[in-house]
Amino acid sequence: MTGRRTAGLRAFRATLVGTLITSVGLGLTLPFTFVYFDRILGLPLPVVGVVVAATSVLALGASGAGGALADRIGLGRVAVLGLTLQAGGTLVLAAAREPVLGAAGLAVLSMGNSLVWPSLNGLVVHQVPAERRSRAFAVRFGLMNAGLGAGSLIAAATVSVSRPTSFHVVYAVDGATTAVFALVLLARLRGTTGWSAHGDHAHPGSDVRYRTVLQDRPFVAYLGVLLALAVFGSAQLQGPWAAFVAGTGGSPQVIGLGFAANTVAIISLQLPVERWTRGLRRSRLLVACALCGALAWVLTGTAGFPGTSATASAVLAVSALAVFGVGETFLSPVINAVPNALAPDHLRGRYNALNSATYPVSKLIGPPLAGVLIGSGAPSSWVVTITLGLLLTAGGAGLLGRRLPSAVESPHRHLSR
Repeated sequence: MTGRRTAGLRAFRATLVGTLITSVGLGLTLPFTFVYFDRILGLPLPVVGVVVAATSVLALGASGAGGALADRIGLGRVAVLGLTLQAGGTLVLAAAREPVLGAAGLAVLSMGNSLVWPSLNGLVVHQVPAERRSRAFAVRFGLMNAGLGAGSLIAAATVSVSRPTSFHVVYAVDGATTAVFALVLLARLRGTTGWSAHGDHAHPGSDVRYRTVLQDRPFVAYLGVLLALAVFGSAQLQGPWAAFVAGTGGSPQVIGLGFAANTVAIISLQLPVERWTRGLRRSRLLVACALCGALAWVLTGTAGFPGTSATASAVLAVSALAVFGVGETFLSPVINAVPNALAPDHLRGRYNALNSATYPVSKLIGPPLAGVLIGSGAPSSWVVTITLGLLLTAGGAGLLGRRLPSAVESPHRHLSR
């Protein structure tokens, strides 16, 4: 058992190294999808929006298929497959000189991404002891944000619309770092627990279907809270938030500083927050996340009040994303720990796939909602709607605590017995 645990921890450390490497590459390209398609590949912005939405639909379908595949052939194998697709799609984007090839690359990239993260989340259960899993998820989230921040800073200093080649270079680097991650996993995870399946043959009397997962009422209730957090929270963070700030007089520099503040808050506070909140119920962490998000949107709305000085508006807008980042540190120890605590091994791929599917679903709901509200002539209605949405979500998270099994809701209390 000791040798098995040691092998698992080594595999998890390899995953952390690969996460950091690929996150730096992703940070080089993440802010530029719309700009790349519009200014470099010549696709009008409204059409770019349709392309991005379509890839979200593909990602959702791939997530469902990937969960079933992981339960059949193994989480590790699906993670490597997903990284291979992601790397290939990114390299196609790097080579694209017209929008059709670029859209094809983005589609393959999105589908690969939908296979990778659910599989890696499920593998943590096999790699890390139960008492350390919340911290493991938090560490990986913090490293991912550190890599994204570093990559974004490099991109800001090197990428320019006046030099289209610079875009092709950063996409090529992004694809290369993803390929390196695939090789790291292939070398370090093969043969470890979770690489192969825990599927039908291991549980011949089990009903291995998504229908079985959706009969787990505590899990479905958790998915509802997570989807609401995403629709009124993370799905509003990039395009909608930036559009509101710009529409109320904020400069591109203020927007950039806001995202920098968000990254700094996550990197500096993630591990301390995980340590300070380790004994709290998981539903209370979800409540804290929702309330931080609501406060962030109130600060954003205040920054856009007519008559607010430019300096005060900038401070409020930047502070808003810092507060939002604090909320994300409350979420990261919970978001992947809960589904893996509820999932049996033979359905772990499906549980993680549905958990990850909340992100593309939120992208189909949140940004269109924001577009209607911000473009309505009363952009403050956007602030009011998403703030109320998160306040209601906080109430739902509080009720969720009554539905979760006590070992899932308060794991440290049970582990200490």
